[in-house]
This record gives sequence, C-alpha cells and structure tokens, in this order.
Amino acid sequence: MTGEELLQTLLESFQASYDVERTCDINGDIYDAYASFNVASAKYVLMKKAELWRAECFEHVFFRIEEKTMEADTVDRFRGQLMTYIEPRLVRHGEKYPSKDHMYTYMTLICICENGVSEEAAKKIRSFRYEKNYKLTLRGYSAARILIFDLKNRKLFGNRAARELVKGYKKSGIL
Repeated sequence: MTGEELLQTLLESFQASYDVERTCDINGDIYDAYASFNVASAKYVLMKKAELWRAECFEHVFFRIEEKTMEADTVDRFRGQLMTYIEPRLVRHGEKYPSKDHMYTYMTLICICENGVSEEAAKKIRSFRYEKNYKLTLRGYSAARILIFDLKNRKLFGNRAARELVKGYKKSGIL
C-alpha cells in the first residue's frame, strides 16, 4: 500500500463525521489533508431555553505523507505550529480562553511515512506531550496527539495521548 492509497482510505473513513479538505496551508506549512469535527451535547428541562448544561467537543486532524525518512524536525515543526497557530487560532479563536461551553479539543497529526522513521524522530514522537487546561479545566482542555503509520516497517505508533487511536487502528488491520 502506498502513502497516497492509505491517505485516501483514511479520508474516506473520516468523511462520514468530519469536514475534510485536501491540502491545507497552516501558517506556511502544507498538509496533504485537514479534517475537523465538532459536536455539542446539552441537557435541558421541558424546553431548550431551560438548558442545564452544554458541552462542546472538537478535533482538528492534520494529515501528512512523508516520502523521505521522517526526521525529528517534523515533530519540532508540528510543536511550533501548535503553539503559534493551531491552539491560539483553532481552539481559542484568538481569545484568552475558549468559549464557556468548551469541553475539549484534540489536535491530531497523522503522518504516513513511506520510508520509515528515524530513531531520533521515534523517540521524540513517543515522548511528545502537549496539553493545556483553561481556567483549571472549567473551560476545558486541549491535547495534541501524533499518530505514525510507518509503511516501510509496517508499524503503527504514536505519543501517549494517541494510545487509544493506535489501539483502534491496530484492531482495524488497516496497516
């Protein structure tokens, strides 16, 4: 399976619940695809105006095909994008905090590596951590996840926050 075929398979599975775009420019960094998801849950009494609580959940997924061996600088670039553009603009929308009903936002990078991952990059990915709480989690939290499809070595791995994603994709037998 080539990287483009795997990307197409992933995008088809995402299309049912996510808004998907091909090629996405995030602050000068080009991604092969971008998918966004949001859902709101609410509890009310008798009528919708009498709302007891509301929770909004979001996910932003960035897809990249790495034709060469993935190096550690890809992880560093993603961290830079998280801090300068993705979290401030897509999560907080330029404000100090997200909206009052915000529960969580996942910011996910899915890399399809056709020629493997360098040892240094693999270490950085496994130890990668980015979590941010807003007002002691009263306004929710955001977390970054990295998921790697290593086509050369037929491996699937990610950072700690992506543990459930890795389990799910391993069960699906996609790789």
